[in-house]
Amino acid sequence: MTDTNIEVKKPKYSTWQNTCYLLNNIWKWDKLLFLLSAVQIPITVAVPLLGIYLPKALIDSVVEGVSVNQLMINIGMPILGIIILKTILETIINRTIGKKIIHRMKYVNLLMDKQLDTDFENIDDSEGQQKFMKANMTTSGDNSGTEAIIGVSIELFSNILGFVLYAGIISTIHPLIVAFIILSAVINYFMGRYVNNYEHKNKDNLAPIEKKLRYIRFKTGDFKSAKDMRLYNMSLWFQGMYDKLLKEKIYFEKKNISRKYFSNIIDGLLLLIRDVITYGFLIYSVLYKNMPIGDFVLYFGIVAEISIWLSGIVKNLNELNSISLEINDLRDYLEMKDKMNKGLGVALPKTYELPCDIELKNLYYKYPGAKDYTIKDINLHIKKAEKLALVGLNGAGKTTLVKLICGLYTPTKGEIYINGVESSYYNRDEYYTLFSIVFQDTYLLPISIEKNIALVPEEVIDDEKMDGVLNMSGFMEKVRTLPKGKNTLLVKSVFDDAIELSGGETQKLMLARALYKDAPIIILDEPTAALDPIAENEIYQKYNELMKKHTSIFISHRLSSTRFCDRIVFIDDGRIVEEGDHYNLMEKGGKYKKIYDMQSHYYKDNVGGEEYASE
Repeated sequence: MTDTNIEVKKPKYSTWQNTCYLLNNIWKWDKLLFLLSAVQIPITVAVPLLGIYLPKALIDSVVEGVSVNQLMINIGMPILGIIILKTILETIINRTIGKKIIHRMKYVNLLMDKQLDTDFENIDDSEGQQKFMKANMTTSGDNSGTEAIIGVSIELFSNILGFVLYAGIISTIHPLIVAFIILSAVINYFMGRYVNNYEHKNKDNLAPIEKKLRYIRFKTGDFKSAKDMRLYNMSLWFQGMYDKLLKEKIYFEKKNISRKYFSNIIDGLLLLIRDVITYGFLIYSVLYKNMPIGDFVLYFGIVAEISIWLSGIVKNLNELNSISLEINDLRDYLEMKDKMNKGLGVALPKTYELPCDIELKNLYYKYPGAKDYTIKDINLHIKKAEKLALVGLNGAGKTTLVKLICGLYTPTKGEIYINGVESSYYNRDEYYTLFSIVFQDTYLLPISIEKNIALVPEEVIDDEKMDGVLNMSGFMEKVRTLPKGKNTLLVKSVFDDAIELSGGETQKLMLARALYKDAPIIILDEPTAALDPIAENEIYQKYNELMKKHTSIFISHRLSSTRFCDRIVFIDDGRIVEEGDHYNLMEKGGKYKKIYDMQSHYYKDNVGGEEYASE
């Protein structure tokens, strides 16, 4: 188990810049929280000062032999001041607890908005996911940077004010005492900075581990994985992997702790030397320089307190440095650049211009960090209302090509044209409205079936259209068996009365969703993978009628299911190697025919020799 060799990049923003960023946000989002926090600073300094002054007032009153009434006044005033100030301080602290949490939640919302709005390409790879994990750690609790900045700022300004005030008092004894206290604090600061920088570097080791631990914790409570875990004894793997990852996390956490421990030892030694020198000087002043006992008590308390103020400054500066490193992670994620056009775009095709024409010219795409292109010099013209099939082996680049066409990825080289207009000229979100897509990976929302399909408020759902797409997708048969029909809730892990759909049922619902959107371009990426060949054939026969007014692209591993398409494009290693209709490709005797024959063998009746699924 060794440290990952990760290049340490210089933080984009300094501690000062990040502190200003956070404080500006407090002022911008909640001015009352900012002002209440500022009021705490002078009170925090005044309360211990009154506490230090109180024994001096008592001793001086006794030595001077003042009356009882005067004695009560001399000690009563600072006591009353302490009570009043502490009451105000506690009231403010209680008042701001909830406001600090709300303030942190604003950053959570920023992260969520970014996650939902940023280009899909930014979060699709491991680098984007790691950026999100590290940014998410800055909002994970009250000790995370986005909330801790409030308490640390109050403490820092209180400590600075307290140090300046107390240093002015202690310097009247001997200025070298203040100089030595400052020197020890500077040493502590750089030790703390070293620890913080190491912890930030170590986060690159911890973030991937935490990501895996979260996955395991989520899956062990997921309804969908519960059956497989029991039937295939997966619990042993989950437990073993969790233990392994936990040990790795502890290993890297120990590296942080060992450096903190060393820093604390240095801090303790400096504190010991500092106290011996300062308290020794005070005792010497009382014994040999006739320092009044009341002043000795005052200075003794001041020396103890000034060390606390200065240690606090060092601690807070290191905390600010640590927070700054966290906030660099936050800002690094929030400020990820989008490649797609999110501004004004050209107008979408008019109704009379539909369905859409799609043209790919010299298209290349390389995944970030990859050595080779996944898509290589694709030139393809998909005519209006054409039904095109993309076929090929796993990993050939079919899904990547579809993601490029629908705007989830941006081409590394080359262009995509919709009705003769380059895709980058359209506004990204408007461009998405041109596509109804069903991918292999599906996601159901914890709402009713009809809301999952329409994805609009219930009051604007078109019931007639809804029934139509349920019938066309083949999902109506399932809906009719449910007591609440289309209003049945989904995702059982959220609602007790919800249902869980099978893989085939989920894909039918996804098909209904795509059909309800009724976009001019329909893309189906393995939409019937969970269906048996006969059911798949029935649905594709419906598509043949349904897609007459749409430009449509189908991806399928079952070559027989794409025979109804006008044209079939066979992709291999990111290139188009064959194209034509089913009969042309069979006559060519190339890769398409070879794979088609292999697949059709499994659908033949051994007795009669008849093909079922291929027809």
